[in-house]
Amino acid sequence: MTNNNNKIEVFKKSISSTLKAISKKKDLLVNFGSEKEISSETVTLPIPSIKLEDIEKKEIRGIADSIALKFKYHNKNLHTKLKPKSKVANKIFDSIEDARYESIGINEYSGIKNNLEINMESKYKNIQINKNDVAIEDATKLIIQEKLTNKKLSKDLYKVADIWRKDVESAINESIEELQLNMLKQKDFSNISLKLAEQLQSIQAEVDTEEDNQDDNDEDSNNEDEEENQDQNDDEKNLNEEDSEAEENLSIEQEETEIDIIEDENSESENSKDANPFYSPPKEEKDNFIYNAYTKKFDETISAQDLCDQDELTRLRSNLDKQIDNMDNIISQLANRLQRKLMAQQNRWWEFNLEEGVLDASRLTRIIINPLQSLSYKEEIESEFKDTIVTLLIDNSGSMRGRPITVAALSADILTRTLERCGVKVEILGFTTRSWKGGKARDEWIKNGRPSNPGRLNEIRHIIYKSASNPWRRSKTNLGLMLREGILKENIDGEAIAWATDRLSRRIEKRKILMVISDGAPVDDSTLSTNSGSYLDKHLRQIIKKTEANSNIELLAIGIGHDVTRYYKQALTIVEVDQLGSAITNQLAILFDKNKKKVKLKN
Repeated sequence: MTNNNNKIEVFKKSISSTLKAISKKKDLLVNFGSEKEISSETVTLPIPSIKLEDIEKKEIRGIADSIALKFKYHNKNLHTKLKPKSKVANKIFDSIEDARYESIGINEYSGIKNNLEINMESKYKNIQINKNDVAIEDATKLIIQEKLTNKKLSKDLYKVADIWRKDVESAINESIEELQLNMLKQKDFSNISLKLAEQLQSIQAEVDTEEDNQDDNDEDSNNEDEEENQDQNDDEKNLNEEDSEAEENLSIEQEETEIDIIEDENSESENSKDANPFYSPPKEEKDNFIYNAYTKKFDETISAQDLCDQDELTRLRSNLDKQIDNMDNIISQLANRLQRKLMAQQNRWWEFNLEEGVLDASRLTRIIINPLQSLSYKEEIESEFKDTIVTLLIDNSGSMRGRPITVAALSADILTRTLERCGVKVEILGFTTRSWKGGKARDEWIKNGRPSNPGRLNEIRHIIYKSASNPWRRSKTNLGLMLREGILKENIDGEAIAWATDRLSRRIEKRKILMVISDGAPVDDSTLSTNSGSYLDKHLRQIIKKTEANSNIELLAIGIGHDVTRYYKQALTIVEVDQLGSAITNQLAILFDKNKKKVKLKN
């Protein structure tokens, strides 16, 4: 362990020195944390794992090299002034600028190219390469970088770029000569790339439309038959009317729900500021906020083993086990400490003078004295905490990619093994979306004329990693799915909590605890670009308030590297896996201590 720590420290110092040397910022503070962060004076790079294999070293070097080149060749203020308003064009504009300063570095420093490529390759590792999963801005960056440096891409990155090459390369070729001439002049380069970004945005929109039409060709090949078009329009009209009726019913139900929430807000809660002094309750909405989904017919609730073949699940689980191997002692200590805490709180006693049960040997003397005396039986009363279920709801969004999702998977594994040792049932759930950029739900919205304020505009995916009825040993392989790159997309937290709450409410256990593991606010570009910017945030707060007002379900949130205390009454934030033992033990102890007080009051 000491040798590994020494290697990691040497690697950290080497990375820090290289970053400062390339960026020419000697006073730059280089930290290592759960997520990459950049400011004018501070850089936070991903924490190296204990094993620190060569591929991981190159990935971290690639991140550090890109940041260093950005400091050296990029003017942030100039870039911000020229940014386009459109989100899609803005992402493409950013990627072209990334290609510029990285290309300068590739031409100047011979070893940088390999590091940058390995870092990009890690983003598309273990996923199918298609247009649904490859962002146009990534392909654009690779193609432009290839042309600016006159150096071939790696085999894997060539496949990534090739997905969009036919669509975007002709437009890029029209501007590439001017881009090459102005590579060292950011302002002139940006003026050219701004026009190119807007042009590529239009190309992407055309490609999306062509794909929509291609999907429709099964029903109507060329849209030439007016009668067939009329029939199709009638069908869509009927479908819209049915959807409208369903949405009206949903709106009515949510209005009733909101009334309940506002009434509950006025009642006192024993958890509010005592449990979390940083928690500020959501302000009462005066505009009668109503949440709805444009369509739910593409939504999916699916078991983890149905999303991945068993061989790949086994391999992914093996990768997770490499992280857990060094934590066996932590798991054992955590389980033992938690076991002792829970056992100390058990209220076990015997009821005597019963007509059935275990024979009470201490009362047999009465029968010897008086044979007509009836036999006496006794029965042990079980502890209440054993009749408990804990649901772990894990954010499977793209922002959790890398270290955060690994920490989340480790959290779930440790917590499940610990609680099952204590006789507590555990369920592990995940939430994400099936597609980026809205998927089929957005396609249908476009076909129907893009009505305003459509509500949630994506197809959600809820994943069951482990049901409460399955023990950990049968479901542990499923947790490896969290490390599969293509799984992590966007996050709609409010509906996920409502789903998990609904599953919990149908359980027979008396004690129900919901633990949310997330990295902060809900994000879905398709929904937020067509509704208010706080649409998903408001819904999340609405669902949390409703759940916390329900005394049958106790809600706790664990933030992975991000503060979640602004949403939840009971919340904590962790950065490193090493913090999990004490953090989880303390939080569960608080919950069960509270339960102990209630039991005493009843007795």
